[in-house]
Amino acid sequence: MSKCIKCGAEMNERAKFCKACGGSNAKSSATLNEKKARVMAKEKTWIKPAAITVAAVVAAGALWLAKGMYLSGNMEANAVSSPLRDSSARLAHAEAVKSEDGFVRIPLATIEDGKARFFSLASGGKTITFFVIKSADGSIRTAYDACTACNHAKLGYRQEGDHVVCNNCGMGFKPADIGTTTGGCSPIPVNKSVDGQMVVLKTRDLEEGAKYF
Repeated sequence: MSKCIKCGAEMNERAKFCKACGGSNAKSSATLNEKKARVMAKEKTWIKPAAITVAAVVAAGALWLAKGMYLSGNMEANAVSSPLRDSSARLAHAEAVKSEDGFVRIPLATIEDGKARFFSLASGGKTITFFVIKSADGSIRTAYDACTACNHAKLGYRQEGDHVVCNNCGMGFKPADIGTTTGGCSPIPVNKSVDGQMVVLKTRDLEEGAKYF
């Protein structure tokens, strides 16, 4: 039993009105209102995380789509020509060089015109090919005639205008990017130094790339 909050008479807890004074059971109403408030609060705490989760999923999907479009556009921009699937292309224009005292030396005069010059070094039963090119900014770039993405095809690169192009997939790279952009179909750079009128490469550095050939 409970008491009426107006007259103090005893009344049933479930009764909405007092039999003595006819007043409403405000206490019960207040309890009911509190219960409703608690239920609404729980619903709000559930709805908010759900909304956040949905928003996060939508945002992630948008980022994935944007990334795919960017990469696709970037690849199309770099694909400067069709592949040249000629297995003899790698060695056809490569000049054979020899190691002397652990070094391979290339005269600077051979690359002054900005054209890529390809060379081959026989070592350990393999023929390692590489190229040397003078970039438009005057820097000397040296790289294997191979990349991590397409070396399995063993087709190497060629020069077309101001790009060095992969013979397997047609991706093109500016000489200034060689050595700064790595991975994928980028030419794998080889360490070098310049001594007087010679570009000098260590034989052991070149031999480390034998796995690509």
